[in-house]
Formats: sequence, C-alpha cells, structure tokens
Amino acid sequence: METQISRLQLMYLMIWVILGTGIVLLPLAIAQFTIQDGWMVPLFFFGGTIVAAIVCVVFIRTFPNQSLANGLETAFGPWLGRLIGVWMIIFFFVFSAMLLRELTVFVEVTSLPKTPAYLISATILVPIAYGVFQGVEVVGRLAEFLTPVALMIGVILVVLSFQNADFSQIQPVLAHGWTPVLRASVLPATSFAFELIGVLQFVKSIKGGKTLGRDLLYVGASLTVFGVLVEMLIISVLGPSITYLSLPVAEVIRGIRIGEFIQRFDTIYVMGVIATMVLKISVFLYAMSSAMQDTFRLSTFRNVVWPNGIAIWTASILFFHNSPDLHEFMVYVTPAYFSFTLVLMPIFAVLTFRLKKVFGSQ
Repeated sequence: METQISRLQLMYLMIWVILGTGIVLLPLAIAQFTIQDGWMVPLFFFGGTIVAAIVCVVFIRTFPNQSLANGLETAFGPWLGRLIGVWMIIFFFVFSAMLLRELTVFVEVTSLPKTPAYLISATILVPIAYGVFQGVEVVGRLAEFLTPVALMIGVILVVLSFQNADFSQIQPVLAHGWTPVLRASVLPATSFAFELIGVLQFVKSIKGGKTLGRDLLYVGASLTVFGVLVEMLIISVLGPSITYLSLPVAEVIRGIRIGEFIQRFDTIYVMGVIATMVLKISVFLYAMSSAMQDTFRLSTFRNVVWPNGIAIWTASILFFHNSPDLHEFMVYVTPAYFSFTLVLMPIFAVLTFRLKKVFGSQ
C-alpha cells in the first residue's frame, strides 16, 4: 500500500517547491529586466499556475490512480513509454543536481566561503537522502512543521521591513512599457509554475488526489499575493541597487533595526532558506526515485534513494562548475526545458491515449 500524505501537507510542500529557490533567485532575475515594475511579475506566475493545474487535472482524469511514469507507459506502450520515462528520470536528475548546486552556492556565499563546494553539498545531501529514504510522509510532516513557523517569522520580518520602505520608487508605473515586465515574467511563469506538475509523479501518495487542481490554484494564488508584496517591499527599500546585489531579500532584512541592540535578522533568513531548499530537493529526489521504481519495476523506491543521492551530488559539481554557469542555466535554459518536459509531454500522452481509445472503439 502506498504511504500517503494529506492535502494540507501536499499544499505546504508545493509552497516550498516554489519558495525554496524562488525567494533567492526570482528577485535577482526580475531585476535584470525591470525594477520599478517588478511587482507585476508574480501576476504572470499565477497564469503559469493555471496552466499547471489544467495539465494535472487532465492527466489525473485520463490516467486515474497512475503516476506520471505509469501514465506515460499506458499512453505510449511498454517500450516507448519506458523510454520517455527514462527522459523524465533524467529531468528529475538534472533538476535535483541544479537545486543542490544552488543551495551549495547559497551556503558558500552566506556562511562558508572557504569550504570546498563538494564538502558542503555532501553534508547537505546526507540528511536529505535519509529523509527521502524514510518515505514521502516524513517529508510531508517536515513541511507541516516548518510552514507555520516560517509564516510567523516571515510576517514579522515583512512588517519590520516597512520602516525602510520608500514606495515612491515603484513609480512611474510602466514607464518603459510592458516589454521589460513580460521578459522578466518568462522564468516565473514557466520554470517555477511548471515545477508544480512534478507532483504527478507521486499522485498515488496523495489523499484526495481528485482535488489536486484546486489545491494548486490555492497555492498559486497565495504565492502570487506573497510575491507581489515581497517585490514591492524589495523595490521600495533597495531601489535601483537591486541590480548589483546577489541576495536582495537578505539586504532588505539586514536593514532592519530595533533600537541599538536588535539587528542582523538576515541570519534567520539564511536558516529559513536552507531549510526550505532542503524540502524542495527532497521532493524531487523522491520523484526521481519513484519514477525509477515505476519505470524499471523495482520493488521499492528505497533501493535507489542513496545511489540517486550520490549521483546528484556528483552531477551538481560536474554539470555546474561555477555560479555564472548555474545562473545562466536556470534563467535561459529551464523555461524551454520545463515547458517541454512537464507540459508538452503529459499533454501529448493524454492526446495519444484518447486517440487510441477513439480509434480502438471504431
């Protein structure tokens, strides 16, 4: 019997799937194209969330009680379906390696600048692999524990940050037209929003999977409101200097002062980012192991969790040699890569299966 997680745990996991890296990467990526209009970009993220929810609903209705790898095999047959399943495994592998490298760079920049990257990533990966080995329920419970704590701390930090805000820096609105906003919206509306479709791989582990589409819309709406608020705060506090900062959110939090003795709240931000990125990597390491179980008919996903962890650790160093390579891959490659793998392939599987049923009945 599949170990199951609740709807609430799933929604928490999906929130951190987006925010785990989004709170670090998106403000910097948006600032490359637009500054004062950057607060509009999260609205386009919600459009991508709607697409992700539609894909998930259509897939679940076409392949009930089947994971993403199972549905691909059902649609394309045992040989071609497994071959496409291998493509999906490679996708989860590359994506997990990218996430691990991003977390390693973050820890290196903020805390351990003189520690070798391979030691940082190995230290991070051991608890991640152990948690995934215990099952998706453990990851869901960790998300259920962290979310209320993170929500409380996040609200406090946002409120305290308003003391340094100058909302005149948001104006004039659309001074350069819609083009910079649309260019800045490509990454959040595709790569980040489409990450939610990865939940199809462990849809059999979700209690009440029929409400998945609605749950994703709830998650998308909540993150959109949060994103607009955070972007407005970042722009109003930092202004044009966002372009030259590697961690804009940390700079906003670093400016908080209460009296003469309470300051440097950015330490809390660093700890929170590490915890949430660990959750995100855990989700996709589990998805990769689960896809291998379905594709290669393994008795349990636990047989491949540790080997997958070692492979991801190796790839994170070999594939992404430095921070500029990592940033270029995330900003310029992932939109097309994610759109093809997570949107077009499931939709093509649905169309293929339904056409086979139509022609088969005739």
